[in-house]
Amino acid sequence: MGVAVRVRLKVRSRATAKELEVVALINSGFETLKPQLLVPARVAELLGLWPAIPRDYSVREYMTAGGPVRKYVLADEVEVRVVVEYPTAPVVADLVVSTIEEEVLVSDKLAGRLGIVVYDFGEGLWRLASDPQEVRRRTEERQVWGGW
Repeated sequence: MGVAVRVRLKVRSRATAKELEVVALINSGFETLKPQLLVPARVAELLGLWPAIPRDYSVREYMTAGGPVRKYVLADEVEVRVVVEYPTAPVVADLVVSTIEEEVLVSDKLAGRLGIVVYDFGEGLWRLASDPQEVRRRTEERQVWGGW
């Protein structure tokens, strides 16, 4: 079984000011027009954004390998930072709430804005664009959130 690239993130809700540290999968197949962070409903709950969503949101259909699924999208809701040994700049992203996903997923656009450079998906090697060229970071352990 292969490894994947997972990074530790600090996620802050702009509506509730609640913060949470999570491990997120870098998913190059999660193609979006703008930065998006997909989270299981449990993560949204801990951020104070589920099941009572405190602001306007939209319901969008996303295509998956299993077919189309509906997700709740809160535009520009979260500030996301990569957790490393030095401070990183926050990136504003849409929060996409999933009632079926078990893992936090980073879209292609969010990974790019965070400066994540993947060297080897199979070995789980990555670095930040702000790291020295020779740096190779190892993937984090998978973090699974319970479903509803």
